[in-house]
Amino acid sequence: MLWFLFAGNFGLIIMLYLYLAEKSLRHSPSFIILNIAGTPPIFFALCSGFLLTSMYPGFLLETSMAAGVLGMGAGLLFGSLFHFHAAMAGAAYGLIAGMLSPVLGELAGRSPMFLVFCQLLFFIVLFFLRFHPRLY
Repeated sequence: MLWFLFAGNFGLIIMLYLYLAEKSLRHSPSFIILNIAGTPPIFFALCSGFLLTSMYPGFLLETSMAAGVLGMGAGLLFGSLFHFHAAMAGAAYGLIAGMLSPVLGELAGRSPMFLVFCQLLFFIVLFFLRFHPRLY
């Protein structure tokens, strides 16, 4: 069950990237660059860390490394839409969020309610980024 949620998160990240890659965002204001390069990787890394912690309890080091790599990859992906500095910032944000998310998941006791809350927050944030008024 959790693998479907994990694959759905992956699909949503890729669909948002493909949508934003079509847009001409190179000369966007800096607040839009920061939002797009930082927000999806952070939430993707957080949700990935929580999901991996729920799927593999007790493997804190491995889930931290996996979520960190996933967050860093998402940060590089979204930051590459703009320039090198945005890519490095997005990678750093994703790495930090990914390394800390399994610890937070363990502290929350691998609660299903906490996982649902974070997934809903992830979907809402991606929805708002998709329909951002300044992107048109």
